[in-house]
Amino acid sequence: MRFFYLLISSLFAISVQAGDPPTRVVSINLCSDQLLLMLARPEQIASVSRLSLEPNSSYMASSAANYPVNDAKIEQLLSLNPDLVLASEYSPHPVIGILRHLGYRVETLPLCTDLEDIRRNIRYAAGLLGAGDRGEKLVAEMDRRLQRVALGSGKARPSALFYQPRGYTSGLETLQHEALILAGWRNLSAEHGIRGYGAIDLETLLLANPQQLFSSAYAPGTDSLAQRQMGHPALHWITRDRPIINIPYKFWICGGPMIADAVEALAEARPQPVPQVSGKTRR
Repeated sequence: MRFFYLLISSLFAISVQAGDPPTRVVSINLCSDQLLLMLARPEQIASVSRLSLEPNSSYMASSAANYPVNDAKIEQLLSLNPDLVLASEYSPHPVIGILRHLGYRVETLPLCTDLEDIRRNIRYAAGLLGAGDRGEKLVAEMDRRLQRVALGSGKARPSALFYQPRGYTSGLETLQHEALILAGWRNLSAEHGIRGYGAIDLETLLLANPQQLFSSAYAPGTDSLAQRQMGHPALHWITRDRPIINIPYKFWICGGPMIADAVEALAEARPQPVPQVSGKTRR
């Protein structure tokens, strides 16, 4: 097996000259798929991961259908003869290690927890692909949309939180928290000291009394005991006539400009201010 890998390495490994944009880019992770599909020229894309075809998690599923898919298997990747492999921190480390040992260029995109991370990743991926101008346009359009939301948010910040099956919620250092704040909400999970993704018990949730609950179903239409908890009568009671609002999961699973879609949806859900009635009587 070792001889096989060394032979493949000698036949296919490509040394990329500094400044030369890659011409055969392979992505082995959903999050690197998204930015590759947004930024690269079509002829640069050799393959994306199979998860990129899943519409509930892939923001770019329709575009991904135009390209070969891979399962991050070493034999698959070697046969594609890539001059750049894009991965993330969740990609299989043994595969990355073998590819690098064989001389292939592998670049790992960091995880995103806030807006600045997203900007940084877009620019990083764009730089790797020789697509700096496209990267800047993508950042500028995202910022323009977010600024428009900010201008219409007003000063009042209603309370909300994300609530998932088994009581999971999103606190500080999550994209959901970032989006709630950008959309003009208060994140009660963060105010209760939750950092990252954690659980909030039903009693604490009832006492917090959020004005709105949000959720993100990974697979809409499925059913489980954990999902049935989302229909608990107490949840309906605290939201009164404001049912739980689902924000598509594909906006959160990866950091990218699609956070603007999420922020716009969250902003649209904010309660409208009640018009002030003048106490003066017309004559």
